[in-house]
Amino acid sequence: MIRTGSKFFIGLAALNAATLIAYLLFVERLALGGVALSIVFAAVCGLSTVVLIVRDGDDEAQPVDAALVGASMWPLVTVLGVVLLAVGLVTTSAVFVIGIVVVLAALAEWAVQAWSESASDDPAHNAATRKRIANPIEFPVLATLGVGVVIFSFSRIMLAVSKSTGAVLFIVFGTIVLVGGSLFALRPGLKRSIVAGLCTLATLGIVAGGVASAGIGLRADLAEAATEGHYTHRECGPERSKYFDKLEMRTLSLRSNVIATVELRDGKLTARAYGIQSPTQSITIPRSNPVNVIFRNFDADEYRLVASPGKAVPDATEKPEELCTQLIPEGAEQSLTLTYAKPSIDRGPYSLFVAGLSGQSIEVVVP
Repeated sequence: MIRTGSKFFIGLAALNAATLIAYLLFVERLALGGVALSIVFAAVCGLSTVVLIVRDGDDEAQPVDAALVGASMWPLVTVLGVVLLAVGLVTTSAVFVIGIVVVLAALAEWAVQAWSESASDDPAHNAATRKRIANPIEFPVLATLGVGVVIFSFSRIMLAVSKSTGAVLFIVFGTIVLVGGSLFALRPGLKRSIVAGLCTLATLGIVAGGVASAGIGLRADLAEAATEGHYTHRECGPERSKYFDKLEMRTLSLRSNVIATVELRDGKLTARAYGIQSPTQSITIPRSNPVNVIFRNFDADEYRLVASPGKAVPDATEKPEELCTQLIPEGAEQSLTLTYAKPSIDRGPYSLFVAGLSGQSIEVVVP
């Protein structure tokens, strides 16, 4: 029989192996060796202290009910969590947080198992006690993690296949779920092992497909979209844009922080600043403060409101980007959010105008 002291040193060997694997994986680009060696040194000191306390598993130190103590996987899980903590210190915070969660969960499970094994002299009663305490927490957590893994894997599959294939897969998977649920409902006497086996096979298939799809990557159109910004195809000319003017909004649901309303009526552009009754050709916008301007089109053609970015900075390589609304038809309205970091006397003149309509503009004064 392996004695207690030997078991502790086996755990030390497992810690060394896990640390070595982490070192081999990350040493080429990260300074993980020092951290890993520090963790090993701390583990050696702690385990050595424990071995001295228990006198290397001397029979006189063993409790009378030692037969009630069963094997536990939680020390190994705790070691893996410590390794994740060490790796997370030199990689990313996400790995460090995962390590904390693993260590806390393993310690909690370890404590519950140790407490339940000393509850009585009956192993069956001890096992039932542990299930009564831990299962109400374990089952919801495991179900949540399992569903999350399945959903994430399924999303990787949908992002890798084409749109038409994705629709077919949705139909096929939905049919399988419907047929399986109906079968389980109509045949409640099915063996639990059969149901668990079918669910396990389906889950493994989806996870395997998700892993394979993640290796393939996004399909071509999504990969292209991922490399572009949200406003990459913003076009502020009078012509209709293929991307920017697709599914244009024609009304507003949110009207907060609106500083003025700009209207196009009979070919004339006017502004109505809040707090001023009469139309005006000039509005004042506070500096470095985002505000909204509502544009309303009352003419028959489609128009868009454009905000001039002002003069380019001397020796600048690029001209400031124009901001504009989508092309909207008669009776529609849209909001344009403006933020000017420099006063108009420095980077002006700022103005609002309609693309394709000459001679009409609203002066923007930024103090």
